[in-house]
Amino acid sequence: MEIKQMKYFVEVVKNGGMTQASEHLFIAQSTISKNIKSIEDEFNITLFDRSKKRIVLTDVGRVFYEKCQKAMAALDDLSLEMGDVTNLERGHIRIGISAIMNVRLFTESLNQFHHRFPNVTYEVIEGGGKAVEFYLNNDEIDVGITTLPVDDDIYHAIPLYKENLLLVVAKNTELASHTSVYLGDLKRESFVMFHDDYYLKDQIIESCRKVGFHPKTVAKMSQITFIENMIRDGIGVSILPESIVNVLSEDVVGVPLHGADVSWNLGVIWKKESYINYVTDEWIKFLNDIRR
Repeated sequence: MEIKQMKYFVEVVKNGGMTQASEHLFIAQSTISKNIKSIEDEFNITLFDRSKKRIVLTDVGRVFYEKCQKAMAALDDLSLEMGDVTNLERGHIRIGISAIMNVRLFTESLNQFHHRFPNVTYEVIEGGGKAVEFYLNNDEIDVGITTLPVDDDIYHAIPLYKENLLLVVAKNTELASHTSVYLGDLKRESFVMFHDDYYLKDQIIESCRKVGFHPKTVAKMSQITFIENMIRDGIGVSILPESIVNVLSEDVVGVPLHGADVSWNLGVIWKKESYINYVTDEWIKFLNDIRR
């Protein structure tokens, strides 16, 4: 049975006859008659008592009519809801974000988008860059904000912003008085690092290797507050993006670095060959527009 056949049947009952239904639908009466007969043959039922001069439903016809009304209403609701989704009246975005990012930039952009599409909802999961890629690969999120570059055989990517990495030290230390520090001069320092699932740790180790040493790690963690407190208490130093340093307390200071790769690039990534829902696709376009 086809949807149009249900529609023809419902219109016949509503309009009180096939002639009236054909006029209402602007189709031939024979087309309606043929389709209703097709329903009856398919289910081996009789929908109308044809011994009467006017349209009268059989007992089976009454049940079938009620079910058709409910089915047509459900289809109308489905059409409206799909329209809401495609017109971005509703939708849900699952986002994975790095803890090492300009959170203010992220929330401001999300706020602008939410004002444009107020019925869209969000789920935000925080983790290191490797964790964000894991979430994407397992379809736990739709899109991620993480360190660039990424494997372009697996992911699409749009760069969002670039900033400098700074040496972060306690304000009462000798290093805090420098206007700039050569990375190679830090080989005797103890480093407070992020956990292994953060690409920043890998970048710091690789940069240190290029200037002749492997950083001595005194602690690994994922919370900025703990890293800040350990630096403040003199346990070690760290290297963090400038936007993160700017929100730390006055007990620690950021010092420019030179002698290696001291830039930090973040962007939006999503899996190639994966379906992106309408609202997520619109958010990606929105981020691409506002970064220009």
